[in-house]
Amino acid sequence: MFAEDVSFSYGGLLAEIVALGATHVALVVPLYQTDGARDDLHLDTRLSPTLALVAETIRAARRDGLEVTLFPIVRLSAPRAGEWRGTLAPRDPAAWFRRYGEVVGSLAALAETAGATRLVVGSELSTLDGEDALPRWRPLVERLRGIFSGKLVYSANWDHYRDVRLFDLVDEEGVTGYFNLREPNAPPDDATLEVGWRRVRRELETWHAGHARAFLFTELGYRSRAGASATPWDEGSSGAPDAEEQRRAFAAFRRAWAGSTLVDGLYVWNWYGWGGPGTTGYTPRGKPAELEVRQLLQDL
Repeated sequence: MFAEDVSFSYGGLLAEIVALGATHVALVVPLYQTDGARDDLHLDTRLSPTLALVAETIRAARRDGLEVTLFPIVRLSAPRAGEWRGTLAPRDPAAWFRRYGEVVGSLAALAETAGATRLVVGSELSTLDGEDALPRWRPLVERLRGIFSGKLVYSANWDHYRDVRLFDLVDEEGVTGYFNLREPNAPPDDATLEVGWRRVRRELETWHAGHARAFLFTELGYRSRAGASATPWDEGSSGAPDAEEQRRAFAAFRRAWAGSTLVDGLYVWNWYGWGGPGTTGYTPRGKPAELEVRQLLQDL
């Protein structure tokens, strides 16, 4: 669940998630910095939930019987042209890692006291999760282990997971599931989308063979708009509503991954949002995809 609202109450959505058949929920906490070169990471007073709200939401989820993953992500408040949060290049890497460790350390302490069972140490930090950055990550992760007793996860971007060395320092390997299932000019029919997911399954199973750590899809989602299965990673709000393409993409995942021993779990991105016919957001609420997600949770 992900809301850029300091006062948003998740109570009703938690009840819906339980009714859907979920056993786990990820609470996303956006951290902000000005652009990819800066080290001014902070919880935004307007767009980030307060620590008190995060703690209460964790406790509410636990009361509802859900295991909780606390999931900080870095966002840019004033990105430069063409800049994305996965291509950070801080001018002062030492200062960036120091500040990142402070903020995520506070979240780790909160996760421990409130009862979360997983903590994502980073998400889609593709320019900062390789071999060169390990000397900076190692002491940071060690400090997090001293604060938080649950599982530590890294969430790699879907097109970069093979190059991630940060996996060596955590307990579970996560990958976001925004793989393109077809070319833009190919039809978004059931057969095409299933072939796309079966291709991805083979690639992931080959890559993960011999790994001792569990594997998770840390995000799996599609906007309910035309073209979503060709560019699932595109967060832009343009495009014609197409709830059926969203449903077919989830259905293709369910069929293609049936019987897999690789996936230890997955998180659907995301439950927050108004939903319903005519909307183009990621949430499956009130859309045909909701039934596919329910069936997927039952089949896991």
